[in-house]
Amino acid sequence: MQRLVARSPSALIEHEREIVEGRAALALAETRLTESERTVSDLTARLAALGLSEARYRLAVESARDYAIFTLDLSGRITGWNTGAENLLGWDEAEAVGQLVNVIFTPEDNDEATAEEEMRLAVVEGRADDNRWHLRKDGGRFWANGLMMPMRDDAGGLTGFLKILRDLTEAQLASEHQRILIHELNHRVKNTLATVQAFTTQSLRSAASLHEAREAITARLIALAKAHDVLTAEKWESADLGRLVQDALSHHNSLAQRCSWDGEPVRVVPRCALALSMMMHELATNATKYGALSNETGTVAVSWATDAADVVSPADDQRLRLRWQEVGGPFVLTPTRRGFGSRMIERGLANELGGQARIRYEPSGVVFILDIPLEPT
Repeated sequence: MQRLVARSPSALIEHEREIVEGRAALALAETRLTESERTVSDLTARLAALGLSEARYRLAVESARDYAIFTLDLSGRITGWNTGAENLLGWDEAEAVGQLVNVIFTPEDNDEATAEEEMRLAVVEGRADDNRWHLRKDGGRFWANGLMMPMRDDAGGLTGFLKILRDLTEAQLASEHQRILIHELNHRVKNTLATVQAFTTQSLRSAASLHEAREAITARLIALAKAHDVLTAEKWESADLGRLVQDALSHHNSLAQRCSWDGEPVRVVPRCALALSMMMHELATNATKYGALSNETGTVAVSWATDAADVVSPADDQRLRLRWQEVGGPFVLTPTRRGFGSRMIERGLANELGGQARIRYEPSGVVFILDIPLEPT
């Protein structure tokens, strides 16, 4: 039979207190466990969201293949490198990471500490924009629009830099080409106006009548316009010498059998083309008025050749030698006075093209000899 043990009132009170405290401790433990579970759950959710955000960021950066996007630490060393950077700059990520960003800057910009200045401006002004030449892994240069921005942590502390580059080489080259063309056009217009002024003045001065002056000026303008047409068709890069000769002779003689021309294919620069066209016009005009083309039997033959290329002299040192030969015209006498055309050919042409130009008045017909560099300085 179980024996009952009597307890004092104080013992009963103490026992009841222990039960209450135990229950309170259990409730506290359950509460803390719930909070911990919630913390773990929240942390897990945050990490998942962060991972998703990072994945999206990575996907966005890697998808921007037309842009070089990379990150730098505070010392300017590369810490991140996207596919666009690999495509544009040539280094893969393993090669690029750890290198100083100076590797993509030109020696001139590195001498000026351009990369360091960009980082300073990014910190002070919040961003640094630039348009300049950069270097690829193979040493090639490309023109890029660049943006550098600071990267900061949640507390606002500077942790590094983000650099974005976009290749604009084609646009830059097109812009430079346009500036060159505008400069050349300005120069050509001035030269053309000077030429027109010169032959207009001389035509008016030497002509026997206004009608004769008008005819001379018109003919010279047409010759100049034809040369411009040839050059325009070739985008003002060069002109075919044979075409220039053909145009000049065809304008003065519709009977092709009375004029002939022969020479190797030669292309001349615009300045040379204009001068040669005016020269051919003056010679053809003189032949039509006084020389071989002034009767029914005379002929004109034009021939040219260049120095044979060799391994010693570069191509731009080659010279053009052209000969104009009249035969079968009236008996030729050396003129006592040189007209504008003769002076322009012998003096102006030689000075313009840096060579020699000489007219010989042989009894059987006029002979003109031209010796100039292919690319006059």
